[in-house]
Amino acid sequence: MATNSVLPFVSYSSLTEASIPAAEWPTVYSSLQAYKGHVQEYPGCQRFDVFVRAETEGDILVQCYTTWDTAGQLEVFLERGYTFERLLVDVGSGLEPTRTLVMEKVF
Repeated sequence: MATNSVLPFVSYSSLTEASIPAAEWPTVYSSLQAYKGHVQEYPGCQRFDVFVRAETEGDILVQCYTTWDTAGQLEVFLERGYTFERLLVDVGSGLEPTRTLVMEKVF
């Protein structure tokens, strides 16, 4: 009897993290609300999540996650899509991410 192998379900995600000064937070927050709807319209986007934490200095730590069906869809989004990093540039005041990671989601 032959045994079939089933690979685990994998989706592909990106994380972009930024520290937002308290004075910029209202503008970034309202931009993120519109941005979520925009990103979720990209083909293959499974979800868009934002996590925040208020820092003791008054800044807001923001983590934006996007999750995609395929590695190719994530790659195209990062190369040509309107990423959180590009949104920060458009919002202005020298905002830029502190780190960006590409990951595989296995569970």
